Amino acid sequence: MPPPTTPRRRMPRAAPPRLRRGAQARLPLRAAIIGGGLACRDLLAILDQERLKSLNLEVVGVADPDPQAPGMVRAREMGIFTTPDFSQLYQIAGLNLIIELTGHPGVRDRVLKQTPRNISIIDHRGSRLIWDLVQIELEKTLVERQAEDNLERERDWFQEILDSLPDNIMVLDQAMNVVMANRTLLAATGLRLDQVLGRACHQVRHGLAEPCHQPGMRCPFREVLATRAPVVLLHSRPGPGGQTIHEEVMASPILGPDGEVRQVVEGVRDVTSRVRLENELHQTEGTLMAVMEAAQELISIKDLEGRYLYANPAALQLSGLSLPEIRGRTDFEVFPPEVARALAEQDRLAHLSRAPLCFDEMMSLGGQGHWLHTVRYPIFTREGELVALSIISHDVTEEKALEEEVRQGRDYLEAILTNSSDMIITTDLDGKVVTINPAGARLLGYDPAEIVGQSIERLWKSPEQRRQLMRLVQEQGEVSNFPAVLLAREGHGVEISLSLARLTDSQGRVLGTVGISRDMTEENRLKRELIANERLAAIGQTVAGLAHCIKNILFGLKGGAYLIDTGLQRQDPQRVEEGWQTVQACIGRISNLSLDMLSYSRDRVPHRQPTDPAQLVETALALVRQSADLGGVTIQTEVDPGPPLPLDGEALTRVLLNLVSNALDACHDKDYPPGQTPLVRVEVRRQTGRLLLIVDDNGVGMGDDIRRQLFTRFFSTKDARGTGLGLAVSQKIVTEQGGEISVQSTPGQGSRFTVVLPDPDTA
Repeated sequence: MPPPTTPRRRMPRAAPPRLRRGAQARLPLRAAIIGGGLACRDLLAILDQERLKSLNLEVVGVADPDPQAPGMVRAREMGIFTTPDFSQLYQIAGLNLIIELTGHPGVRDRVLKQTPRNISIIDHRGSRLIWDLVQIELEKTLVERQAEDNLERERDWFQEILDSLPDNIMVLDQAMNVVMANRTLLAATGLRLDQVLGRACHQVRHGLAEPCHQPGMRCPFREVLATRAPVVLLHSRPGPGGQTIHEEVMASPILGPDGEVRQVVEGVRDVTSRVRLENELHQTEGTLMAVMEAAQELISIKDLEGRYLYANPAALQLSGLSLPEIRGRTDFEVFPPEVARALAEQDRLAHLSRAPLCFDEMMSLGGQGHWLHTVRYPIFTREGELVALSIISHDVTEEKALEEEVRQGRDYLEAILTNSSDMIITTDLDGKVVTINPAGARLLGYDPAEIVGQSIERLWKSPEQRRQLMRLVQEQGEVSNFPAVLLAREGHGVEISLSLARLTDSQGRVLGTVGISRDMTEENRLKRELIANERLAAIGQTVAGLAHCIKNILFGLKGGAYLIDTGLQRQDPQRVEEGWQTVQACIGRISNLSLDMLSYSRDRVPHRQPTDPAQLVETALALVRQSADLGGVTIQTEVDPGPPLPLDGEALTRVLLNLVSNALDACHDKDYPPGQTPLVRVEVRRQTGRLLLIVDDNGVGMGDDIRRQLFTRFFSTKDARGTGLGLAVSQKIVTEQGGEISVQSTPGQGSRFTVVLPDPDTA
């Protein structure tokens, strides 16, 4: 690799004088050494060096009486012929020079006498000339080696400089071939140095077989050759993934002593990010200007003297001026004096603060008052020098009016909450109390500060009942008149009727709940007293009804007794059996009447214990299975599986028994057409928050007039077969457990009784 030249011009050096040599100078010297001492060894070692080959001297033999002399040992190591008798040296073919190094006069004389005339002799005195020639050659070799080392160090140093540069650097010769390349270029191209050197630049950089003469693209190499001056160009080319790569190419000439371009250094830097940022900056500036032009806010820019440099259309419309009319003018030349003074003072404060400042100001513009929310912020150079002031104002006149309306509405709402006799509580999404009105705080005996921020469940006697209510709210959106019991501060219960709904904002996002509760404690007490009084008043009606039922039963007993007596007298077993069945039926009616009266007449607290609903069904059906079989009625059951539930099994078994017995009677009273058979279905359904008991039959059914009286005391469609209390008792049991019972019926098609109980786990 030729070293790079510098553009400095150098003076040409004088050529060394040319030596004329005889024809013998071209003949090779085949020499033999007599005397194998240290001088011989050193001469052999020196002549063995590659750089002394130019002497054209070859030692072909060494003679010394001592075979272990240093020169003899060295000669044998070099494969040179050795002998103790120097006369044997003359037998070596082509020998033409004897070098005598013994320094002994007698040996010298013998050599002179015995050496043939065609062989030249250099004695130990003449050998000094050889030593001088060898020394000169060694010194020349040392100088050349030092020059080569210096040149190599310069090349390595220059290569290190190139390798340390982040740009892709290559040095091109006049044929556009690469003579040097740095590590950055090799890494970028993925090539080795031996794959780069000697190849054209377009092959290395672009992988092109021909020079890259693209339309509109300037070649930095050719421009440097033409101008002999550095050039910087921006090249763009397709990159991977369809992206455009932008490169900055810097080319500089390397001039020879004659001032002509000998080589060209090209540096390539990837400036894609910079170009992209510049493009984005231009786009951002354009976008910013478009935004400012289209913005509804009033945007203006002033210099440090308060003169307007820019105002967007919204600001110009409010001022009534055009941009050429307002540019270069101050507030005192645009607005009334009082307005201009206020604006100038705000500008001064923004200058002093060197930070954004916000102002709410009332201005009279165009004969109308405007509330403006204004932000003033200084504009600095990158060096931190304040150069301008930007003002962005938002007309908040309508917002101010809305704020006033909201304030009035808030005051109105607070007045309602403060003076409401009902308890009003709002909670957040976590169930924590956000607000409670004075009436609610008084009702529960708390100070509002003791409740706000606390969980609403701490106020409920049954927190699980609150969770049940929230599930209903999530399903339905709101729940009205939900009966609940809250705990006052003193620990006593407060009965309420609660209407709860989700609390949402204007976008429909759920914020929490709002509940309005009415104190039902006193009202419920009066209702219970009224019910008790009504129940006492109903005793008379009950006695009358009982008298009627008992009278019918007595008539039945008398009839049965008469049949038994006459059967005994006549010894008629069939008549006796018939009478005895009548008596047993009347006894059963008396038992049912007693149980119904007992259930209906007393208040009963449900006694819950873990019970399998399927077991309830089986217990009730076991009591009527024989009656169903005798009447040809099929009973089907379908029970949702699940774990045992806390239920009042005894009471619910009586309800199911009443409903199934009525269903069997309805089937017994119907004449079925061909192809249809009596059927009673008993179902147990588990649903979220409730348990359903369903008894369905395809019996005689009933009309609306009968359906409306079903749960009335002593109302019966069975004549003497019923007491008229079964459904009334069933309704009472279901109501005591917080549930409801309903009926759907169609004459001639059947009836469907549904008992809905709240989730036993939350009851």
